Amino acid sequence: MNPDSNPVLQAIDFGMEVEAFMQSEIGRYVAKRAESEVEAAVESLKVVDPKDAEAVRGLQNTIKVAESVLYWLGDAIQTGLNAQAELHEQSKEP
Repeated sequence: MNPDSNPVLQAIDFGMEVEAFMQSEIGRYVAKRAESEVEAAVESLKVVDPKDAEAVRGLQNTIKVAESVLYWLGDAIQTGLNAQAELHEQSKEP
């Protein structure tokens, strides 16, 4: 079976690559930076003038973007794990 043509194997491979990236110095930096941006924006939301809609939207956008990065990376890892489980179940079938 050619792993390049099998979507399950591709998902497993990609998930493993993302997981390795997240364990690398660069991956840890990206995650820490995203988490720091969320924390800083939340703190700023606590004191921003609620009538300043542009500032509120800007902080909300900062939070959304940073959380999205973490979500996308986590989702890729989870998709790989799900593909591994699927492959394991397929191997049990007669």
